[in-house]
Amino acid sequence: MAYQKVSLKKKSGAPGGLNSRIILIPYDDIESFPPRGEEDVLVSGDITLKAAATAIGMYATSSTISRPDNQEGEEDEEGYIQTLSFTHPGNYLEIEEFKQKWLGKPFIAITDECGDGRGTLVHGWQCNPIYFTLENQRNNEANKSTFNFAQRRRGIFVAGFYAGETPALAPEATGSGAGGL
Repeated sequence: MAYQKVSLKKKSGAPGGLNSRIILIPYDDIESFPPRGEEDVLVSGDITLKAAATAIGMYATSSTISRPDNQEGEEDEEGYIQTLSFTHPGNYLEIEEFKQKWLGKPFIAITDECGDGRGTLVHGWQCNPIYFTLENQRNNEANKSTFNFAQRRRGIFVAGFYAGETPALAPEATGSGAGGL
């Protein structure tokens, strides 16, 4: 899809509410990506998973979700680093197992603004996923984890507006859940 020049009118820069469900897709579980040209921001096809693979739904404290695309590089090597970060409350068996298994691993993530569905973004892309790192806080002020995802190298794409189907999600944990330890 070729970029069409348009004039841009003033819009509000106030942040909208973000859906507290983050969709994390393990990069190695992806079968195929929809086509995306160098100037395409709208991703209209589906990210398809390998047989029996599922995505992971994770709760995020909505007010902590941050999803900037930062431009960097010299004039002839500019690009974007897509990032996503959010906090998740508590420490319980399933979340600690997630951290242990997935730390440093590549993902594609889908986030969504509340409302009309026009703010669904896909973070990371084919050959340039986002990687999981972690910060924990366990003290008298909070018991939470900050999940950070970022591309390791800059690329040509900002996060895309994702109009495809959301992949099937793994079932919700039935153990200790959000009650914590």
